[in-house]
Amino acid sequence: MMFWTQLREWWNQIRSQWSSDPLERCRWIKFPSTRRSRSENSKDRLARAGEDAAAHSLASKGYSILHRNIRFPEGELDIVAKWEKTLVIIEVKTRETDQFGQPHQFVSVEKQRRQTAMASRFISLCRLQGIAIRFDVVSVVLPPGQPPKIEHIENAFLVKDL
Repeated sequence: MMFWTQLREWWNQIRSQWSSDPLERCRWIKFPSTRRSRSENSKDRLARAGEDAAAHSLASKGYSILHRNIRFPEGELDIVAKWEKTLVIIEVKTRETDQFGQPHQFVSVEKQRRQTAMASRFISLCRLQGIAIRFDVVSVVLPPGQPPKIEHIENAFLVKDL
């Protein structure tokens, strides 16, 4: 069983590396990640659980997850995905409760500016100039002992020049 899983993964990697789709080729570029370097405090565990729930939700909607937790000097891109022929940069906001507002309401203008700068750097590194890009926010509320409440906001903010 393990052999066939590895063979399928190897075949998908080769197929996407030779793909005519630049987004698929970008999947195999190695970026620094914070996935393994995060501490294990409660805030980081909550963030990781929210990102996992968001990635699962997006994959079930048909999004192809290209990268997660890419580290840049400006910060981190939580999820980079492909939707049809569009590059989607996704910020995940997670809270245990929505008592003080929905998590997506806490994406500040400064955070949007940093997301734009990191997306520009990502596009440059992957040589994706001219490709359609969209910025989404996924709001995750993870009440203890209950299933997550996930809200996906497409085109959460617009960028004029990228």
